[in-house]
Amino acid sequence: MNKLQLSATPIAATLMLLATPSVGADEPEASTRVLENIVVTATRVERDLSEVGRSIAVVDRMEIESIAGQSVADVLRFQPNISVEGGPRAGSQTVNIRGLGGNKVLQTIDGARLSFESGHRPSYYLDPELLRTVEALRGPASSLWGSGALGGVIAQNTLEPKDMLGERDLGGFLRTGFNGNNEQLTTTLALAGRAERVDWLVSGYYRDSEDVELGNGDTLRDSATEDYGVLAKVNWAIAEHHDLQFNVRANDVDGSVPANGTAQPNETSNFILNRDSETVNASVRWDYNPESNLINSRVLAYWNSVDIDESRVSDGRADNTQLDEYGINLLNVSDLGWANLALGADIYTEEFEAERSGVFRPAPPEATTDVWSAYARAEIPLAEQWRLDLGVRYDDFSTEADNLDDERSEDDVSTSAALVWTATEWATLALRYDEAFRAPTAEELYTTGTHFCIFPGFCNTFIPNPELDPEQAANVELVGQFNFTDTLGADRINIQASVFQNEVDDFIEQIVADPVFGPFGDAGTTTYINVDQATLEGFELQGTYQRNSLMFSLAYGQTRGEDDNTGQDLTNIPADTLIADLSYGFLQNSLVAGVRVTDASSQRRTDFPENEDGSGFDGYTVTDLYASWQPTSLPGLKFDLNINNIEDDFYTRAWDQVPEAGREIILFARYSF
Repeated sequence: MNKLQLSATPIAATLMLLATPSVGADEPEASTRVLENIVVTATRVERDLSEVGRSIAVVDRMEIESIAGQSVADVLRFQPNISVEGGPRAGSQTVNIRGLGGNKVLQTIDGARLSFESGHRPSYYLDPELLRTVEALRGPASSLWGSGALGGVIAQNTLEPKDMLGERDLGGFLRTGFNGNNEQLTTTLALAGRAERVDWLVSGYYRDSEDVELGNGDTLRDSATEDYGVLAKVNWAIAEHHDLQFNVRANDVDGSVPANGTAQPNETSNFILNRDSETVNASVRWDYNPESNLINSRVLAYWNSVDIDESRVSDGRADNTQLDEYGINLLNVSDLGWANLALGADIYTEEFEAERSGVFRPAPPEATTDVWSAYARAEIPLAEQWRLDLGVRYDDFSTEADNLDDERSEDDVSTSAALVWTATEWATLALRYDEAFRAPTAEELYTTGTHFCIFPGFCNTFIPNPELDPEQAANVELVGQFNFTDTLGADRINIQASVFQNEVDDFIEQIVADPVFGPFGDAGTTTYINVDQATLEGFELQGTYQRNSLMFSLAYGQTRGEDDNTGQDLTNIPADTLIADLSYGFLQNSLVAGVRVTDASSQRRTDFPENEDGSGFDGYTVTDLYASWQPTSLPGLKFDLNINNIEDDFYTRAWDQVPEAGREIILFARYSF
């Protein structure tokens, strides 16, 4: 019998224990609920979190609504060793895991990878309004997912019909809210139904906001957006043991933004653009699970499309950037008795092209990347309390630049191994080793043209480097999960802890050569190169104490990064952060109220050559209040209130160039039917 497991986040634990059971419930549940085990999908095979032997954070739908996050990155901001990069503009936010961010963290949606990285343009496009859960796998994971998972994986799972139906044949919800900081209006409508062999869901959202107000009373220029999106999903049991799922998503984000949305605009290099980002995603999944221990199969075919149109406000200069990604995933899981074996293959193609108007501009390549890979994972019981997990994956990848008539191909092997010890019913330890790599992108390999001009005719130019090596990572980690009951009476204590050391080699960095002035001057060049090895190490610790209607949680994350050759500090290492969360359920738990405090230490480990003045980043402490009320006299109605940054502090996260939002008062009302 499975024991109670740690909720991945404080608010998720609180709401799962104290709030209503599901969207489709007819009545609020007025008694404390037992926290169920958490099932994760970031490991490709659905497993209980307590059994995977990895450090994984999970944010469920209740917490997504309670946080009222503006982006996928935003809903993960209370996880230890996971931070938000990019400032308060939602479209510019990305996830940093243990000091690695951007394209060093892979993202997937409903099991399909989505890889888009181009300059300073957005890379996360799924809106939280369409999310069922989001999982963050901390640490390298290329033995599972291939290229890109140096820092980890962000696995996003969209809404399912069963979330709204329960035992009924028709259900849904209407949710609307207002954020007083930027006058943001958000409305989401979802409807689901069931008819014999078919479950279906249709959901859509609309959001309209003005500029964000900072803690000093200023507004963040050009941070207003208008966006909308839809999700349609059909689950069809076509025959016994055979299931099909059709999934279509689309969204559009329109607004003005600096070319680099993570920095303040200026009139010389970071110009204001009108940007319209459209994404379309479609997939078909077939599951075949007969009454056989040898066959439990899944085939997933998918298509992702990203299309970004931009025009400079000052002169109308227009740009277009497009990516089309086609892929198929194959997976079969077999129970052999002496081992559980998963065999799979991933095949995908990325077609990238861009048009840059005007003179003295970058010239991104017209490029096609083809990848095929095969992987295997085995879980082998060694004894009653011991298990050995082994994984290996082979990737073959090639990139062809049509405009340069050049092609680059390479392959890579990623391995993983873990020894898992279930010491007692309340303690599990795992010692693991994981490898990962990231293949260079078409832009990193083949970009030509002008980077920037110092004055007319004196311009820094891009030099392609088709000899770039993939980035490599090798991580050693100790993971522990501890679950206690009735320690001080009718209570529960849950603890997760991880200690890691990640060796990363062949970092891909953009190098800008300084200009030389004079009669034979040179404005310099820009190219991408591989740099030597670095080490990232640290730990995360998270504990939750629950007694009846009282919940208290602490989470702490610390990461250090150093260049192994020079001893200098790495950039983008987040500040040490402590998060405390205290909540209580009133009125038979129909009202849950809590306070959350985030304390980030100062970040002064900034010894690297470009930081000539030795500047660092100040620490900050931010307090949030939250409440959730489900009136017993009005079944199906739920109110969520957030007061974020209640002291209206003016602060900036480490390494960001833009301050965070000031006080936010956010109120949402939801009616489930």
